[in-house]
Amino acid sequence: MMGLGYELQFRLGPSLQGKDIHVHTNYPADAEVFDRHHFRLLEWQDPAGDDSDRYCKIDVQLSGSFQFYVSHGNNHKIGMGFIVVDPILHVGHNNQVLPLDCICAQTFLSKCLGPLDEWEDRLNVARQSGYNMIHFTPLQTLGQSRSCYSLADQLELNPDFSRPNKTHTWSDVARLVEKLKKEWNILCITDVVYNHTAANSYWLKKHPECSYNILNSPHLKPAWLLDRALYHFSRDVARGTYQNRGLPANIENGNHLDALRTIIWEEIYPALRLWEFYQLNVNKIVNEFRDALQYGEKKKCDSKQPLKIIQDPEFKRHGCAVNMSVLLKHFVPRGDRPDEIEECCSLVRKKLEELNMEHHQEMHWHQEQAVNCTLGTVSYERLVDYGPKLGPVTEKNPLVTRYFTYEFEVLPLEQEEPMMYQPEKAVYFMAHNGWVMGDDPLRNFADPGSNVYLRRELICWGDSVKLRYGKKPEDCPYLWAHMQKYTEITAKIFYGVRLDNCHSTPIRIAEHMLDTARRIRPNLYVVAELFTGSEEMDNVFVTKLGISSLIREAMSAKDSHEEGRLVYRFGGLPVGSFAQQPVKPLIPKIAHALFMDVTHDNESSIQCRSVYDALPSATIVSMACCASGSTMGYDYLVPHQISVVSEERRYPKYNPNTIPKYAGELNQESGIIAGKNAINKLHRELGANAFYQVYVDQVDEDIVAITRHCPNNHNSVVAVSRTAFRDPATSFYKSDLPSMCIPGQIEEIVMEAKTALRAADPYKKDTYSINGLPDYTVQIREHIQLKDSNFVKADRTSNDRNEFMYEIKFENFPPGSIIIFRVSLDPKAQETVGLLRHHLIQFSPHYKSGSIADMKAQSPLSKIFRQ
Repeated sequence: MMGLGYELQFRLGPSLQGKDIHVHTNYPADAEVFDRHHFRLLEWQDPAGDDSDRYCKIDVQLSGSFQFYVSHGNNHKIGMGFIVVDPILHVGHNNQVLPLDCICAQTFLSKCLGPLDEWEDRLNVARQSGYNMIHFTPLQTLGQSRSCYSLADQLELNPDFSRPNKTHTWSDVARLVEKLKKEWNILCITDVVYNHTAANSYWLKKHPECSYNILNSPHLKPAWLLDRALYHFSRDVARGTYQNRGLPANIENGNHLDALRTIIWEEIYPALRLWEFYQLNVNKIVNEFRDALQYGEKKKCDSKQPLKIIQDPEFKRHGCAVNMSVLLKHFVPRGDRPDEIEECCSLVRKKLEELNMEHHQEMHWHQEQAVNCTLGTVSYERLVDYGPKLGPVTEKNPLVTRYFTYEFEVLPLEQEEPMMYQPEKAVYFMAHNGWVMGDDPLRNFADPGSNVYLRRELICWGDSVKLRYGKKPEDCPYLWAHMQKYTEITAKIFYGVRLDNCHSTPIRIAEHMLDTARRIRPNLYVVAELFTGSEEMDNVFVTKLGISSLIREAMSAKDSHEEGRLVYRFGGLPVGSFAQQPVKPLIPKIAHALFMDVTHDNESSIQCRSVYDALPSATIVSMACCASGSTMGYDYLVPHQISVVSEERRYPKYNPNTIPKYAGELNQESGIIAGKNAINKLHRELGANAFYQVYVDQVDEDIVAITRHCPNNHNSVVAVSRTAFRDPATSFYKSDLPSMCIPGQIEEIVMEAKTALRAADPYKKDTYSINGLPDYTVQIREHIQLKDSNFVKADRTSNDRNEFMYEIKFENFPPGSIIIFRVSLDPKAQETVGLLRHHLIQFSPHYKSGSIADMKAQSPLSKIFRQ
């Protein structure tokens, strides 16, 4: 990754000197428009005139993802790579730059904002909490499920944002976005959802070819039949049909799961005979073989192919075939007498039955996995404590989520099966979308060759249909054009996009759509959620799509040690570099992060940890040198996950004079808003002033100290957080805390704050507003001297090298507390640094000063890629 304004140079390494090397790139020349598939040849420059220091260059003026390759001789490729160029973001009337490391983003569920003319009052909470970016979930018309990510119409604004007497349009949204940018210094981004659409999308009914249905994807027919069988079985369970078999509608224990397994394995699957879709009609093929021997041409077949089953493209029962030429090659009778022919036919029959048995066994393995996945789903949804606890099986909450749409009258299963072969109906049996745990993100799980639907491995979203683009626009013209219009609307209004479900979106689709968006908004900020399970695979998406920031979740940490490790991993360079050279090699590095204390997909931290952990964990996240983020509700302590599907209440508005317990309004005393405002301000300051080195110190099992260091002037900020992953009211926490040492000169305490309980009234969920815990607040003091601290006492000391430091002793630092120190070098160290810079200036003027002003003036102008 690199930024705009750099000069990227390609230089020859020792092994390539003297060879005929060429560099090609799709980065456009000055007057050209970017075309991902058009590569141009870069010209070599030779300042010395003796080929000793040849280089070619690109003046980087466009953001996005660009590719290059190196060739030898007659265009023989010997290497390739990608260049990801970060966008430059601007806010305010004066278009001041917003560095990516200064981003403080907050997610809002758009449907919970109410009519558009009320948005400012609700979004003002983000402004007063110190955020400079707002992420809206999709603003389009929602599908029947009301999920924020199941869109019925990608082109139309959600009608919920209008009033009966006033209709709002995309132009009204655009005006609001511009106002927030210029007057509030807040940029707005939103999601783009390319992988699926709502099952009730009107355009999908007119263009069913845009889906994976069992007409254009007949390999899904066996999975569809299984899905219908499970649907009928679920209805029977709900009616109590299997009560006397040990399977009631209300599944409550392991015995009920055992009964469920037995019934599916011994009754449901055998009745379906799914193996027949992959088998031969043995009698038919033996008769055809006999006819070929008796009446066919007597000639040898030279085929060397193995004998195998050829899958029937229409997936009819026993509709598969074998290559008759190969069969005649493998089985030759000893003579022409009828008994010799029959003997040969018997051998053929035996072989065909063996082939059928192989497919029967393979289906047996698929069935085992399908049963395990089905029981796993039932266990999660109805038994385990961390599941949704859906309760009894009903029509609304079936045994398992349907994998396919079904818009016709429900008939007995034996009458539904023939519908698979009726094109006018089969085209509307569309596969739902979802995700597959541990699957290869580069593989499309709905394409032929995948058995995900048959094996019931899909964690299914029953309200959304998976979209089928094909490989190019000509494969599905309507879908490509529809989604391109959707992208254009989004890019014209918003300054960035979040690629929803990026790991399941085909890369070629995302490439095409992002190219479209960047033509409209060149400095497009692109965020993505990626659950690939592999950093290497993450980089495939990052480099090909030009992703600016990958979402990282602090809630994935199970303890404070892991949370600190995430900061160390994603949050900056290690402390220790004395000075940074102005020209440095361009090397692969980890993707830039948007590190979030909680995302809208996470449970509330109050459910997983405790209410006291919100402030310290938010501080840990904000001390990472990257973009930081949160979700509306975290800061005012909503004690449950705000569901993207079922939540219909509205967010509170901001009122500085509201009373604490009023559910519809918030102020600085609500939850940890005051603390979040202060740490967001500090996060922006550290990012803007090049505090890009990070050190993480695990003081004890609950206390994490994070240092942000500026290598140009050697100033530091040290944030100490006492986390509360366990509820202090019911868990043991040590009272005797270890001390810690801070070298240098402590200039001030930037802030000290703790979570405080004002009262202990039980939480009541408000009917109309998404309310948090009103009885908790943050007690905060900012910009105080060390001697005035209520949390610590400090002793000035020195080590055996006469280096001054402070021994910090925690005297009143309960779980849920933070303290942040601003530190400079002690006078002796400052003198030593000045002496070193004086000697180093002969090598480069870059070393002449460590002041922030000089550092900005001397920022690196180029990077070099060395082959």
